[in-house]
Amino acid sequence: MQIKSSQQQERPFPGWFWWVPVGLLAGLLLLLILGPEERTLGGGIRSVYVHVGLIWTGLVGFMVTAVLGLGLLITQKQAWLRWLSPVGWVALGFYAAGVFMSMVASADNWGAVFLQEPRMAASLNGLAVATIMLILGSWQPWLRVRGALSASIIFILFWFNFSAELVLHPRDPITTSQATSIQFTFLFVTALFVGLAVWIIMLLRKTA
Repeated sequence: MQIKSSQQQERPFPGWFWWVPVGLLAGLLLLLILGPEERTLGGGIRSVYVHVGLIWTGLVGFMVTAVLGLGLLITQKQAWLRWLSPVGWVALGFYAAGVFMSMVASADNWGAVFLQEPRMAASLNGLAVATIMLILGSWQPWLRVRGALSASIIFILFWFNFSAELVLHPRDPITTSQATSIQFTFLFVTALFVGLAVWIIMLLRKTA
């Protein structure tokens, strides 16, 4: 029988695990440097790439949170709860970063940050509500209530965003773009951010 050293037993991750975020961030930087510019925005589209990638990653995270919340609501099993907390908070972190980057993109492309712009106001309101619901959920001793709160976040965010009037913000910068290269850059940036979110979730789950 082989006896592992104490150092091997204490290491929860293999060595390559710590290189994953380095590779993802390097790929992201490369995409931002080499990614195509847009005819109207020019180089200002780079901040939009980051903004959209972060927002979409946050929304994907909240979709997964909704599935986990529904699972907890129906079954009340701890297995759902163990994933619910890290996924929800990581989703919130990426969504919050995306809202912040929308301000950077606004200043970069419009020359100022318009907090009263309907889509910006909707994003800020959605961020506040999502934060409150995650905090309230973490205080709940009733698993079904926590599951219901977590599952409802994505629907509230969608309602805020789709009900907001479009003034400066475009409906969808990806599907409305005529350049396939720009569309693919948006998707690749989002995929890299999703990969980073998964890495953070795995780290939190293992170290919790």
